[in-house]
Amino acid sequence: MKTETTDMTGLAAGGGMPNPNHAGGLCRARTGGEVYFDATCPLCVSILVQFWDRFRRAGFTFVPLDTPGAAEALGVTGIELNRTMHLRLASGVLLKGVEAWRGLFRAVPWLRPLAGLLGWPGINGLARAGYRWLAANRHCMSGVCGLPKGMAVHQPHRATTFLELP
Repeated sequence: MKTETTDMTGLAAGGGMPNPNHAGGLCRARTGGEVYFDATCPLCVSILVQFWDRFRRAGFTFVPLDTPGAAEALGVTGIELNRTMHLRLASGVLLKGVEAWRGLFRAVPWLRPLAGLLGWPGINGLARAGYRWLAANRHCMSGVCGLPKGMAVHQPHRATTFLELP
């Protein structure tokens, strides 16, 4: 990867062109890394596909969780690996769940505010709880729950129930 020096104005040294890795007086290196995700989960795949190109341009590659050796590469158990999305940054830092999403969002300029928002104490706690629930139920939400046919996860809502008399 080509590196470029910048001055405090954010202009590339010697060229006068804006440096895309400059963020408000602080130089930000393109991090990149590996995103370990559940490729068997339609919900997971559909969410990532929305931002796939943007994350790839930021230097990220995508690795399905069922890739042989993935758990060992991350230093986690197979159960822990399948529990949540993992992001290993180029620096070697391992992020999981909401923190992994924050790491991805920080790499895309227009998503950076969302990364900051997800870091706020109250919002971060809610996001972590929501993510844990979503990750635990992701297959059922996608319709590939693994429950025997005919065994519904929940009963469909009936709008007329209130108006019906016994």
